[in-house]
Amino acid sequence: MNPELLTCQRLTAGLLYPPIGLQPVTVNRLYAIISERYPYQTLTHLPDGARMANPQGDCFIQQTRVQVNEQVTHFQTAKEKALDIFKVVQDNLEIPQFLTFGVKLVAFAPLGKPGAATSFVEGTMLGGLGNRLDMLGEGRQGVGLRIVLHRDGIHELKIEPFFNDTSQLYVELDVQHPDPFAGLEGLEAKFDSAYNYLFGEVKAFLSQSR
Repeated sequence: MNPELLTCQRLTAGLLYPPIGLQPVTVNRLYAIISERYPYQTLTHLPDGARMANPQGDCFIQQTRVQVNEQVTHFQTAKEKALDIFKVVQDNLEIPQFLTFGVKLVAFAPLGKPGAATSFVEGTMLGGLGNRLDMLGEGRQGVGLRIVLHRDGIHELKIEPFFNDTSQLYVELDVQHPDPFAGLEGLEAKFDSAYNYLFGEVKAFLSQSR
């Protein structure tokens, strides 16, 4: 595989906070503010909040969390959108403290032909594990790696074939910061740290597996 072809295609970022009262009128006001900046076309009221959505992504604002799910064309743009929405929510709901911040990045690397990602993981990364997996029986679509590291936050890394198209390698990095904090000032650095880890250490790891 060519690790230079690894591209980030999806970003999910979320904040957890202590439960707050969230009335429909507040949800409508937040939707009016946010949809002026970003073209969310639909608003769906939920029992504990709302979901705003368009074909590129969605945003959940609920009694205990706000989450932004965004298709990534440019990471900087997606990051800035999430940070802006977080700030709107903090200001309007007057949230004094956050409990957890998490960011998940999903990336893909094309390997050329169907089954290539399965062969890469089983044969190259796992040293011929495929032969032993045959003992489990027929119908195997592939296997993956799941690696958990406690460093600056809890990093969970998944590397596996993309099972809908096994010509592509699926790479997911989920970073959780479970310590409470009061403001949003340090979040941009945490976004950047996750992205840099994906295209630094993880990309280098894939390069060594060729």
